[in-house]
Amino acid sequence: MPGGVKNWASGEVLDASDLNDYIANQVISVFDDAAARTAAFGGANPALIEGRFAYLKDTDKLYYYPQGGPWEEVGAQVEDDEIVTAKLADGAVTTVKIAALAVTTAKLADDAVTTAKILDSNVTTAKIADGAVTSAKLDAGPPQAGFRSVQNAATTASNNYTIQLTDLGKLVELNEASACTLTVPTNASVAFTVGDRIDVLQVGAGQVTITPVSGTVTINGYDGGLKLNGQWAAATLIKRATNTWVAVGNLTT
Repeated sequence: MPGGVKNWASGEVLDASDLNDYIANQVISVFDDAAARTAAFGGANPALIEGRFAYLKDTDKLYYYPQGGPWEEVGAQVEDDEIVTAKLADGAVTTVKIAALAVTTAKLADDAVTTAKILDSNVTTAKIADGAVTSAKLDAGPPQAGFRSVQNAATTASNNYTIQLTDLGKLVELNEASACTLTVPTNASVAFTVGDRIDVLQVGAGQVTITPVSGTVTINGYDGGLKLNGQWAAATLIKRATNTWVAVGNLTT
């Protein structure tokens, strides 16, 4: 049968069949490239005995011929760009399979890591290198005190307006002909963060009174003043605790 080995007895004749089966078909043939190999064997997928070997000089690699072909690399190595997402099963790449510091910025395509691909709480301080987070990498967020304030011409119902999270960092303008109120809600209904600031401006003749919603909210003002002092008077509301605010500015009682 083709392949295998044969021990010749002294004086036994080595015929063409033996030469092909036990020598020619089992040696490693050397070619300059795949084209030369194809030409030598009469096609890219020739009728060869499985297990035939060939070495290509241009790739510096060894190939074998499996049953039915085609040629395959022996001990195939992973080449650049050979592993694509389509070849990876969901969950196949886990943190335990990635060596420490193996994933560097040079190996990540621009915009490849998005918020949708990062699990909640996965980015911890221990995983962020010193100096890695710069001002250019931070979302500026809403304007804060000392920076540009976006104007919000508040639309009031029955001369009343309740501040909301979208007012953070804005200049809330109330333009009423008659007296109106600016209400501060409870933390349970609108969860501002301690330290948040909101500017308030009285544009119209109607005096603006800053008032807490009924319940647990406390607003402190100098000498009890929680009313804007007239047209074009302004004040700033600052959250100091869960349901405690302070109003500073051009205020009166």
